[in-house]
Amino acid sequence: MENSCSVIVLALDHRSSDAPEVQKVLTAHGCLFKLRVGLPMGPGCTDEGLIILVAEGSEDDRASFLADIEKFSQVKVCNLNVC
Repeated sequence: MENSCSVIVLALDHRSSDAPEVQKVLTAHGCLFKLRVGLPMGPGCTDEGLIILVAEGSEDDRASFLADIEKFSQVKVCNLNVC
C-alpha cells in the first residue's frame, strides 16, 4: 500500500489530566510521525494545548491512529491529507 502524508492537529482541553493517556497512543503509533510539536494555548501556564503532527504512512496506519485518538472525547482532532 502506498504511503501518503497528513497534518494532524490535536486540541486538548484538559492537558494535565489527558496527556499521559494521549502520550501512550502517540508512543504506540510513533513510527508514523515525522514531526511533533506541542504548544500551550493561552497566556502563561494553561491546561489547554495543541499537538501538531506530520504523519507519513499507509492510510490504514493513519486510520488506526485516528481511531485510537478519537476514543478520547475531550480531544478534538483535525486531519488534513496533504500528499
